[in-house]
Amino acid sequence: MKFLRRLVPCALVILTLVLVFPLFGGCSGDSQSSNRFHELLKLVPSELNDSPELLLLFDYASFQEDFNISLTTTDNQPIAFLDYYKQLSQGIIGIWLMGHEITGYGRWAETGTIKDKYVGYNFTDVEAEIRTGTPPIDVVAAIGRFDPQATWDALNQQDEWLPWVIDAYVTEEYRSVTIHTWGNGLEQHLQGRLTPPHVDELGRAKPLAVSEKNLFYAAGTDTIKLMIDASQGKTENLADLPEFAAIANGLADLECYVALIGYESLANGDPEIIETYAGPRLKKFVTFGSGLGRDYRGIYTAIVLYHENPEDADANISLLEERIAETDSIYSQSPWSEIIIDTEIRVEGNVLLAKLYTRSPGIWSSWVYGRDTLLLHEE
Repeated sequence: MKFLRRLVPCALVILTLVLVFPLFGGCSGDSQSSNRFHELLKLVPSELNDSPELLLLFDYASFQEDFNISLTTTDNQPIAFLDYYKQLSQGIIGIWLMGHEITGYGRWAETGTIKDKYVGYNFTDVEAEIRTGTPPIDVVAAIGRFDPQATWDALNQQDEWLPWVIDAYVTEEYRSVTIHTWGNGLEQHLQGRLTPPHVDELGRAKPLAVSEKNLFYAAGTDTIKLMIDASQGKTENLADLPEFAAIANGLADLECYVALIGYESLANGDPEIIETYAGPRLKKFVTFGSGLGRDYRGIYTAIVLYHENPEDADANISLLEERIAETDSIYSQSPWSEIIIDTEIRVEGNVLLAKLYTRSPGIWSSWVYGRDTLLLHEE
């Protein structure tokens, strides 16, 4: 399966994600101890990684825990998404995590059908999610607290389903997990958009499976089976690959709430004009991670680089400092030294870890979506 051969312009919406936290408070470190990023990588089979591919990860639970966001009402019922958003607006001004619709976050969080009534779970059951690929052949997995029987029961209440959804619905058992399918997951039914149980904005009903701890969603059942295999240790997953595991561990160590992980080629600017970029170049790294977090000093972009050897990692401390001091952001057309106000950079073995304190939270994803050049490196 070939993912992300070209980065689509609509992905620039991720650049608008902003975290503005309360004046006091900081990360509890839960994301480090539980390392949900590492757990998410276990849900993606390594064989899906056969081309340059971007991973987008969200650790909702750590964010909610660190900032005391309640997910239940006074009578211990799940809150509505609008009430969740109001908590963000009041306690933390302006967080918008662009999660996927199937987890109950995303564009249709308030008006969509990802609710107990229709699918047996809701957004408050989702602790973290990972997604990769370009729609419609994207892949989504999540960790959380799910009840497969509740999903089964909800999907057998079909009073609000359209006729074609009822006719197409079948189930299949695979390694003790029920896969719910509705025929061709890529077929569009434009007259039935955003209808129960989880028909998307183009009228597609893709396969869905939940176990007690995980959710799986993809365009076809073969991919879901691969994800189930990965989650159960039946096949190699991304967490088994050192270059990905090290990035996930680094992002957890730097206490990020949202992150990107990818191969180095995704963080080297526009390949058509790369020779025109100024300034020193980093030593080549294998994979990178970029995330967003906050500590007592303020908001920071986290950078994790995995190198082939410790020597290149060490050399990149000074080279990264030089790029910040001497070069400009092509996306904002401002010197990096004006955007990044302070740094903490260290190396552990062949992994570089950096906190880049910034006045522009959106830069954490700009090397991918804006093809910005802070991480410009040797090829």
